[in-house]
Amino acid sequence: MTATIVTLIVITLLGVLFFAVPVNAEGSRLVYFAGGCFWGVEHMMAQVPGVIQAVSGYANGTLENPTYQQVVTGTTGHRETVEVRYDPSLVTLEELLGLYFSSIDPTVENRQGNDVGTQYQTGIFYVDEADGEVIRAAAEAEKSKHAAFFVRIEPLSAFWDAEEYHQDYLVKNPYGYCHLTQEDFQRARETGRKPEPRKAEYRAITPRDAKAAMDAGQDPIIVDVREPYEFDAGHIPGAINLPLGQLTELAKTHLPDKDALIYLYCRSGARSQTGALQLVRQGYTNLWDLGGIINWPYKVE
Repeated sequence: MTATIVTLIVITLLGVLFFAVPVNAEGSRLVYFAGGCFWGVEHMMAQVPGVIQAVSGYANGTLENPTYQQVVTGTTGHRETVEVRYDPSLVTLEELLGLYFSSIDPTVENRQGNDVGTQYQTGIFYVDEADGEVIRAAAEAEKSKHAAFFVRIEPLSAFWDAEEYHQDYLVKNPYGYCHLTQEDFQRARETGRKPEPRKAEYRAITPRDAKAAMDAGQDPIIVDVREPYEFDAGHIPGAINLPLGQLTELAKTHLPDKDALIYLYCRSGARSQTGALQLVRQGYTNLWDLGGIINWPYKVE
């Protein structure tokens, strides 16, 4: 690899390490891109605002749960592929397709950059037929620009995560090989839209709604603002005790993430509202006043 490429990778990593948007996966969509060595494709897609997660792996093929050593023989039919989970409200499939086509050479078969073999065959795999129609239309438009076109468009039949050392490879190995360039990574950062920043404002939630949200998979930090002797006499399972009189000071240590989902409560509701307002003034953006646990539907320890 040339010194220029090494420098470009280092600059990219120093500038931006992770651009996956930390949003709830509910409502997200999946698409799978094979664009040569998955190290660079994963790193590029992870930097797109609106991409929740990018995972390197092996798509389709003839073996279940193949190893890298099996795939590199070129006999298993797997493609080095990146699973891209994205928020369609922030980045569209069409935008991701445009980024993908801008980063590959679609005119060669079984090769990208210095990597040669069937495992490096370019392709786009989909799990939804509606997405397949969008992908095929984009591929036809791209095909018209080239004398040859070898990008395969297929439904996904299987996807297996690659070994852990392949995940975030260019973050772990800043001088590692990559067939993509700084320009590819820059285009990724300019694709999609960043989510609007959350506002720190007072919000209340009923015990019933809180229970429904937790049953649906939410995992909040539950804060009890009563005195320790009250907390010891009975509290919501899993709650932490940050007494109201010390709440803002203790929050600096116990609640360092001001965007974390937090439910805050007391016994009657008065202290929880006061505590919630205190933390809102400190900039907590996803904090909810649960009120009094007298109406809490869960058993109190």
